[in-house]
Amino acid sequence: MNSQLRYQIALTLLPGIGPARLRPLLLKFNPEQLFQSSFEHLRNMEGNNSRFIDALQTFDNWKRVDEELKFIEKHKINTYFITDEKYPTRLKECADAPLLVYGKGKANLNAKRILAIVGTRLNTDLGRKFTIELIESLQFLNITIVSGLAYGIDSIAHTQSLLQQLPTIAVLAHGLDRIYPWANKNLAQQIVEQEGALLTECRQGEKTDSYLFPRRNRIVAGLSDATLVIESDENGGSLITASLAWSYNRNVFAVPGRPSDKKSSGCLQLIKNQKAQLITGAHDILYWMGWTEKDTYVSNLTYNKKCNRETSNDENQILKLLNGHDYLHVDEIQQKTNWPMPHIAELLLNLSLASSIVSLPGNRYRIR
Repeated sequence: MNSQLRYQIALTLLPGIGPARLRPLLLKFNPEQLFQSSFEHLRNMEGNNSRFIDALQTFDNWKRVDEELKFIEKHKINTYFITDEKYPTRLKECADAPLLVYGKGKANLNAKRILAIVGTRLNTDLGRKFTIELIESLQFLNITIVSGLAYGIDSIAHTQSLLQQLPTIAVLAHGLDRIYPWANKNLAQQIVEQEGALLTECRQGEKTDSYLFPRRNRIVAGLSDATLVIESDENGGSLITASLAWSYNRNVFAVPGRPSDKKSSGCLQLIKNQKAQLITGAHDILYWMGWTEKDTYVSNLTYNKKCNRETSNDENQILKLLNGHDYLHVDEIQQKTNWPMPHIAELLLNLSLASSIVSLPGNRYRIR
């Protein structure tokens, strides 16, 4: 039995004592030392108060701790404690990061590029199409996609990531003993089987409650370099994730949609309040994240080998348009071609990957 893990779990069960209170102490003492310290020693610790000391000294929920340990051992659950080297580095930067995270699967939680994609549970056809096309455009960039395994945009993002063989991480608002919603059980299993991961700070047996979803959302935002909101109304849970990402000084992106569409009102609110950058496709995300530099792409040789195709007719038309100008804005390309913006975004990404064009600031493009 892992004695350190036993005390780590016990710390998460201390009533009324959160991670922010414990993290400074864990720089000096490991969990076992905290539980085994005398009253006098605890009282002399800088900043300690009677409530904290009492919680440590009177803790008697060891039966619950041992139940969790048995579950972890039986189901081969991975654990990540805040002081471990394997703990997600991006998440550790957040002041409210959970002390202990439970996981199932092999996804690299410290991958080079991680993007959270979130949105409404009641997505429109347009939102579904945009999500699918966006992830298709990212398929050769080895970007890990994070979401919350909810109905709607979350499920579409996970499913499409699996289809494009991109690593995907689902963050849960409950323990690893079950899946909510139940209809996503097979999706969760596929995520684990295809070297993704399920993550949660909840212990097995914990009931899914409304307060756990915002807590889940902070992990989604904290794990990621950036958060993209595809569709959300003004009170959607996705806006909580976006606000958390913004508070962590992470990039936030939003798809504008149509002003008259309620499912776009939350995205428009983020953009209007300057908490999110407006994006119309994958090329915008790559530009704002600096993921368009050569060293962030697979080599052209690898790209061409994976694509196994010549330049398409539509791509050739883009090249002909750009060839007659110093540069063109993406809106000008749309006006000249009358093509849907997601299609243009995919073409521009493919041409950028093939080093045929150069992406300039302000959604402008020119021939390389």
